[in-house]
Amino acid sequence: MSRARLAALLALALAAPAARAGIEEASAVPPKHNGSFELGVGSYRPNIDSEFPTSPGPYQQVFGSGNGWMFRAAGAWAFYSGVGSAEVGLRTGYFVASGRGLYQQPDGTWARSGDGTSLNIVPTSATLTYRFDYLAEHRWVPLSPYARVALERYNWWVTNGAGSWVKKGATNGYSWALGLALQLDWFDRDSQRDLDRETGIKHTYLFFDATWSRIDDFGSKSSWDLSGAKTQYAGGLMFVF
Repeated sequence: MSRARLAALLALALAAPAARAGIEEASAVPPKHNGSFELGVGSYRPNIDSEFPTSPGPYQQVFGSGNGWMFRAAGAWAFYSGVGSAEVGLRTGYFVASGRGLYQQPDGTWARSGDGTSLNIVPTSATLTYRFDYLAEHRWVPLSPYARVALERYNWWVTNGAGSWVKKGATNGYSWALGLALQLDWFDRDSQRDLDRETGIKHTYLFFDATWSRIDDFGSKSSWDLSGAKTQYAGGLMFVF
């Protein structure tokens, strides 16, 4: 074997461990996330009747005792991406409850009228979210728990049977949530790599969470209480880019 060939083999042998170490070091660096976008739907029932001592309260009499559906959309920017991800974002949505109005009879009692009415709510939120996605990124455990706090402003209006606004306003407050996200990449890595290359979406999650809220203008006696009457449960899709 010539000296040149021997020197080349020695150089390759020495370079291989360094190259392998470089690859391992690069793979240990968490991927950079720019932010996320999500679409979700959850149960909701405003706590308006809590302000009235008698039962059933006016909300239950007009709109019934069941929960409705609140649809939400959110976008967030990641200011930290390391051992988990931290994001600040904005969220909005829509909720509507429809029923029959009430009128007061001569004896002072209330009776249901034939006129339709609806309560419409557009919630807006400023959010702060931490998602522990390290296991999904590096340990092949496709679960990412997360926590979120938010400042809330619920814009609302009431319409009559003709669709005209009869009352409107806005109620402020806050909420906090705990959730769990299932990373769908785990089921088809090749499709996710194609999606990342074509759209910039690095990960897709299916999420579920529980939210507790206090939307009553921070205890104001003159505001409607639009807090969730019970724990609000929601689910949907989240895209990380």
